[in-house]
Amino acid sequence: MFLLTNGKALWGSVIAAFVLSMVFYPFLPAEMPIHYDGTNSPDLTVNKLAGTVILPVMMLVFAWAQKINWQFVIAVYILLICHIAVLYLAV
Repeated sequence: MFLLTNGKALWGSVIAAFVLSMVFYPFLPAEMPIHYDGTNSPDLTVNKLAGTVILPVMMLVFAWAQKINWQFVIAVYILLICHIAVLYLAV
């Protein structure tokens, strides 16, 4: 648990999310699918900029809010996993 709440690992994951967004940005389609229906076809899309910025900004807010409640730390790591999955599925 100490590794998860370590400030360097926490802020490193936030920075990694922003770096991943910048690296994958040129390869992403103009409209990124963010939700799929039961037949595995996208039914909700967002533009490329919003798709690459929303989750890292949420991670930034939760990383800052971990001073209020330590459970926000877990949310940061879950959002990092979701961000990687969204980028992988969009490319």
